[in-house]
Amino acid sequence: MEEYFNGLLREVEQRMATTAADMDGKEVIGACREMVSYLRGKNRELKEYALSHPFAEDAKEILYFKYYKPALTGRLLYYYRVYQIESGCPGYLHAAEPYYRKAVERAERMMERYLPFYQYYHSGATYRDSYYFLRTKGELSPESGSFVLDEDGEFSTGYDVLAARLISVEMLLVHLSRRIERAAQGTDMEAVREKEHRWTDTKIAAIQLVYGIYATGSVDEGNAEIGELAALFEKFFHVELGNVYHAFGRLRGQQNPTAFLDEMKEKLLKKMRDMDSK
Repeated sequence: MEEYFNGLLREVEQRMATTAADMDGKEVIGACREMVSYLRGKNRELKEYALSHPFAEDAKEILYFKYYKPALTGRLLYYYRVYQIESGCPGYLHAAEPYYRKAVERAERMMERYLPFYQYYHSGATYRDSYYFLRTKGELSPESGSFVLDEDGEFSTGYDVLAARLISVEMLLVHLSRRIERAAQGTDMEAVREKEHRWTDTKIAAIQLVYGIYATGSVDEGNAEIGELAALFEKFFHVELGNVYHAFGRLRGQQNPTAFLDEMKEKLLKKMRDMDSK
């Protein structure tokens, strides 16, 4: 399952990368419409694979409903929510900024409402996984939303949907911060493009770099939030980093979570040695 999911997620991220420029321009509504259709198909593929490969143990089921399903569903919800917001955005700049700020307020209220679950989800904790991410519990929780009305309810724990919604909100806040910045500058939503520079290494390498800058407090005397730094990186290097918080959580569990930063240090030192030897 893990190998299949990783391959599926790579396909999705590659498709997201091809639409990254459109998400900042005038084609955002059309791009979102296409991505919603595409991600619906990918969500179906993941579900069909899971149904044809029954979970051998509780740990496998937890992994699916805690990480795999929310990762794809969260991206689907993100594009759909951006589609809704951008479809209703005023066409003149002085009204666009307050419009986007109200959308940010709504998104932040969502995060605040589910803060305990959000903190649990991103902390790497596991002590409530059996309750949150197994379908065996019979009780109904007010936290997990309206999944009981969903036709897919039998293949959901409720909390996998909540995790997906929170992932989508994280991504949405990054998108909205870019739109607010563009509107505040008084420029057209589609920037005049000069020479473009693109990130050509892996996304996980980019996330290590962004978190390294965040950890050292190198921007705005340490007052810049990780979402803001990620948005700046995406803007300047034309890359869609996705859910940086979730990716960082996965990094923490790796044997060498700073592999790119270590490689950067070694190559920089080698460059200096080579220059000194000339």
